[in-house]
Amino acid sequence: MGEIKLEKNLKLFNCISILVGIVIGTGIFITPKIVLEHSGSIGLTLIMWIACGLFSMFGAISYTELGCMIPKAGGEYEYLMVAFGKLPGFLFIWTFIIIVLPATFALTALTFSDYALQPIYTNCSPPTSARIALAAVAMLIITLVNCVSVRLTNLIQNIFNIGKILGLFMIILIGAYCLSIGQVENFSSPFENSITNPGQLALAFYNGLYSYSGWSFLNYVVEEIKDPNRVLPMSIFLGLGGVILIYVFANIAYFTLLTPFEMIRSAAVAYTFVEKIFPKLSWIISIFVCLSTLGYINGALFSASRTIFGAARNNHMPVFLAFINIKFLTPITSILFMALSSLIFLIFDDIEFLVKISMLSEYIFIGSTVGGLLWLRKTQPKVFRPIRVNLFFPITFLLMCLFTIVMTIWISISSKIKNIKLDKAMNKIEVIGVKNLMLINAKKTGM
Repeated sequence: MGEIKLEKNLKLFNCISILVGIVIGTGIFITPKIVLEHSGSIGLTLIMWIACGLFSMFGAISYTELGCMIPKAGGEYEYLMVAFGKLPGFLFIWTFIIIVLPATFALTALTFSDYALQPIYTNCSPPTSARIALAAVAMLIITLVNCVSVRLTNLIQNIFNIGKILGLFMIILIGAYCLSIGQVENFSSPFENSITNPGQLALAFYNGLYSYSGWSFLNYVVEEIKDPNRVLPMSIFLGLGGVILIYVFANIAYFTLLTPFEMIRSAAVAYTFVEKIFPKLSWIISIFVCLSTLGYINGALFSASRTIFGAARNNHMPVFLAFINIKFLTPITSILFMALSSLIFLIFDDIEFLVKISMLSEYIFIGSTVGGLLWLRKTQPKVFRPIRVNLFFPITFLLMCLFTIVMTIWISISSKIKNIKLDKAMNKIEVIGVKNLMLINAKKTGM
């Protein structure tokens, strides 16, 4: 009996579908108001969305060289080991599996629950138990599909992608209609109130990147791509290029009806946008957001399970996680492990903090991976590279990555220091207030 391998059945359309499905998740429905809040103006916000997309594309272009040079399932895990040895790969895989993915999957599943339950609980927030239960059911169903069939996984991914793209096109078409009838008041002074503080711009950039996160996941399934030397770069250009256009047009559409103040106040920008022009049909956007979240979970679970598979194959995780089901030819144990880890994270209340930590961890390792590309160019110059990218792309990406990481850490530390100082000041005021009250009471008693 020959060696059992992952089946190569991913073509160009499948790869584009996976990439779009992972990248267009919940971010475009959550982060626009945060990017605006830290950018200050409509014009700078749109520039920020384009910059985040180009930044992500620079990273993805850099990854094509690594993906074709090291055509193994595992993505950053495999690349870090080849460039720097086993320890960085070991640290990445455990950080990725214990922190990054479970927190992101849990947040996405809970977002699915919130939008799915919103038409039912119109006047109040859905019960916590209902949110968690529905999120768990959605994750279990997607896990089952990933376990039994790669083709079925790709089929439902295509369905989810069609649904989410239709939802975004609905927003874009409404925006185009509003522009055609002269609804351009918000664009009269596009750069008014622009923020120039580097820290605030870094936060805007950071939150914009969250909406583009997942662009590296296609490299995790490179072993299952037919003709990866051609399909991988084409998937990145077509997939990410399309995502950039969709995001920019969607944000322009939002601004045709929503003022910056209304957008920042909104808890669900897409829902508020549709509600403003079609109040009775606002529930439709909930369906599209649900499809978007399910598309992310499905695509990310498909890709991430291959990373676990690759780590187990290198003895960095228990060997049973490298098992391939003989009947379905899927890494079933790694899929189940990833799903179980994500289900555990559903019980955490402070999921926003975990997502921030996961994003910071992700870009530390992504930056290290692109640094590894430069290191391999120096240490292994004669190794065959089917694709050899211009060094402008990895160097620019690495510098921007370092800026984002440093500013994020700096802002977090500064914020904590301010909070500590504020707490101390409040305590002093409270002590002074108590002392004054005691003096007043003492005077009254003396009288």
